[in-house]
Amino acid sequence: MTGTILLIIALFVGALLLFAAEVCTPTFGVLAATALGCLVGMVYLSFTINPTFGVVMIVVLVFLLPVYLWAMIKYLPQTPVGRILQLRAEPKDPGEGTPNADILESLVGMTVVAETPLRPSGAIRAGNRRIIATAEAGFIDKGAKVKIIKAGGTDVIVREVEQKQEQT
Repeated sequence: MTGTILLIIALFVGALLLFAAEVCTPTFGVLAATALGCLVGMVYLSFTINPTFGVVMIVVLVFLLPVYLWAMIKYLPQTPVGRILQLRAEPKDPGEGTPNADILESLVGMTVVAETPLRPSGAIRAGNRRIIATAEAGFIDKGAKVKIIKAGGTDVIVREVEQKQEQT
């Protein structure tokens, strides 16, 4: 009987460790399924000792397991062990997600040529750079002169230059 109780305790501790590892690693439920198998074995062994003890174990698991899993999901990734186990994305510098944003912002005010029709979006040519742009209003024909009026992130907004403005 002492050996059975020790095995029940070992299965319970093993299940808790497997659930913690599942929270920190992408095993797609393999560790969680193994932990559930440990818990089923633990309950079975509890019933072999005494049916009342088995029912008590089920009631304890029904209330304890959700609290334990919530705590693991919330607090384990913040511990030193959790930081080692959990896969994390590299922190990005500001603007790294849009590497051309500062270059595009420097083009505001420039007059360039529409390389494709802008209906309302298309391509413009600024120097040796092809840039996707959106017309501020309406459609702009291919080859028309356009002025870059706004650039934010990767969005470039252009306005067709009227003939009067071009001559001044």
